[in-house]
Amino acid sequence: KIFLLFIVDIPYDKQKLNPNIFVGVDLGIVTPAYLAISEGFGRLALGNKDEFLKIRMQMQRRRIQLQRGLKMTSGGKGRKKKMKGMDRLCDYEKNWVKTYNHTLSSQIIKFAKVNCAGVIKMEFLEGFGKEEKNKFILRNWSYYQLQQLVKYKAEREGMKVIFIDPYHTSQTCACCGNYEEGQRETQSLFICKNPKCKNKDKDGTNYKMNADYNAALNIARSTKIVTEKEECEQFEKIAKALHIIIAVMLIEKYFGERCPNFEPDCK
Repeated sequence: KIFLLFIVDIPYDKQKLNPNIFVGVDLGIVTPAYLAISEGFGRLALGNKDEFLKIRMQMQRRRIQLQRGLKMTSGGKGRKKKMKGMDRLCDYEKNWVKTYNHTLSSQIIKFAKVNCAGVIKMEFLEGFGKEEKNKFILRNWSYYQLQQLVKYKAEREGMKVIFIDPYHTSQTCACCGNYEEGQRETQSLFICKNPKCKNKDKDGTNYKMNADYNAALNIARSTKIVTEKEECEQFEKIAKALHIIIAVMLIEKYFGERCPNFEPDCK
């Protein structure tokens, strides 16, 4: 058999992109990826939590069953055969997640192209769980791989990908910028508590927004660009708190040895 491999460059006209139009990508628990345009009302929900987790959980249950079977087999051909089954399952799981991420990343790029967006913004999630409720889905989904696929496909289309500080993107009103605890009433519902917010319904009350759409808008409009974890506001606050705790402990240790009844005011 003879195989011939050709590399062909297919010329095509690149769509004119506007560097002042941004696409915000929010990775969530209800909707794996929610997209919003910085200007206008363009939006798109990608993926389904139940569909994604159902398949992923099936794979993980099968892996647990195989692991239990391996514990009952000490060695020999039986163990080797079961190990091959485990390897095949792991490869299948990785390929499935990669295919899923490829599909999502292609749809993100397509959405950006349709809206002539020159920049795609995503949250810098490396080292953060984002939210306690989101840790479960982020643990079962390689969001880093998705972000890298979006980055490489965007560069191929002449788009720029930048990462922004994820601090309070899901709890801040995209309309007036008000941050207040409890505005995200449920995982899917956001209501601004600012009485002066202009985002109101016909009755004059603050409009009930899709929480993922609100977060994606905040990401698209954010100017807090970061390149590493240390630049994020959440990390800075944690670092400051740790410095204060360490300082108090050192003071207590220093004066405690000399003045047993000493108690610092900052306690």
